[in-house]
Amino acid sequence: MRHALFKHWPFLLLLATLTAYHLWGLALIPFHPDESTYLYMSSDFDWLWSEPLSLTFNPHRLEDPRQIYRLLDAPLTRYLLGVGRTLAGLSAVPVDWDWAKSWQANSMIGALPGQPLLNTGRLLLTLLLPFSLTFIYLAACSAGGRLEGFLAALLLGTHALVLLHARRAMAEGPLLFAITGFLASLSFAERRPWLVGLAAALAFNAKHSALALLPVGLIAVAWLPTSIPPKWARIVFNVVQFLTIYIGLTLALNPLFWREPWLTAQAMIQTRQDLLNHQVADARQYFPEQVLESPWERGVMLLGHLYLAPPMFAEVGNYRAETAPAEKAYLAVPGHSLGRNPIGASLWLGLSFLGMVWAGREAFRAGYPLRRQVALLLLATAFQATGMVLAIPLAWQRYSLPLVPFVCVWTGIGAGRLIRMLRSFNLRSLKRS
Repeated sequence: MRHALFKHWPFLLLLATLTAYHLWGLALIPFHPDESTYLYMSSDFDWLWSEPLSLTFNPHRLEDPRQIYRLLDAPLTRYLLGVGRTLAGLSAVPVDWDWAKSWQANSMIGALPGQPLLNTGRLLLTLLLPFSLTFIYLAACSAGGRLEGFLAALLLGTHALVLLHARRAMAEGPLLFAITGFLASLSFAERRPWLVGLAAALAFNAKHSALALLPVGLIAVAWLPTSIPPKWARIVFNVVQFLTIYIGLTLALNPLFWREPWLTAQAMIQTRQDLLNHQVADARQYFPEQVLESPWERGVMLLGHLYLAPPMFAEVGNYRAETAPAEKAYLAVPGHSLGRNPIGASLWLGLSFLGMVWAGREAFRAGYPLRRQVALLLLATAFQATGMVLAIPLAWQRYSLPLVPFVCVWTGIGAGRLIRMLRSFNLRSLKRS
């Protein structure tokens, strides 16, 4: 055990350093009103234990704002925030944030969370980041090596989108944790299908956009080497394990479905579509440049957010005057916008592309385990990116966060391969001289 840990000491040192950096800057993160909404909805954690049936869907309460949020948002984040504030002895925000009111008006009615509650929520979700870094390290190691894993973790831990969005009391931190866990679980899929199902279910219950990973999980647990007898019986067994965990955990975390599952599903789809239509209509009226009509526009904007755009503190400018001082202080911290310039973006994008090409080429030449792992990572990247391009018509930066782990894996592999090539070239040059 000690020898195994010693082999990974560079990563462990990096993990400790980045964790300290993440925790140190928590208080500097500018407030987002959606943090208030998540802390308001964290009261569902109390009801889940005391009276879970009160959380079920009621068709006679279609205008109930809490029920609307349960239809719109995945539940994992509000439960985690509920755990954090319960351990700290704090109550949920009593009133939801009203975007039609001023900052001062929201503060007066109790919608602005106190600093202890806000810091507690942020702290709990930020403590997921060390696990995310460990998971991405394992995922990149399985497709490359320890150098590639180290670089992927370094890139994830210093990524501008992660530093801002994954440390707020919102869904992005749990989503990052679950997606990186899913990527790490792929190398165990044939032996532990329940683990892949657990990670995929957590990702979906952190944010519904991670539904795109479901087919990849099914492929992973069904893709077995021909040497396993009897193969078809094992495939069926693995798929059943995966789906049992995925569906079971999703139902357990969503009491909303316990009474009228089909009616609830219909209401969820309709509510989500109504919200999207409303958001697009508002954006067309006030911020027409944020509406992306074609998949091409969405793809270009997605690349811009992943590689180039500076941290986007808010989607609309209602409260820019109140948050401007905090935004300025946040950007003044070294590392909070690392590489968000044309040179850095070009380097990141080039290394990502090279990472996919090099990993794909080596996997094609290699045997079963590496070929399978790289193919699954490529499939997961393609499914998640396609799902986001097709489903998200708005240029909102935090919606691109599900793709950040994939970018970091491929960039880490590309950078690692480049370093190995340079080392090899230098050694050959020294031998010749």
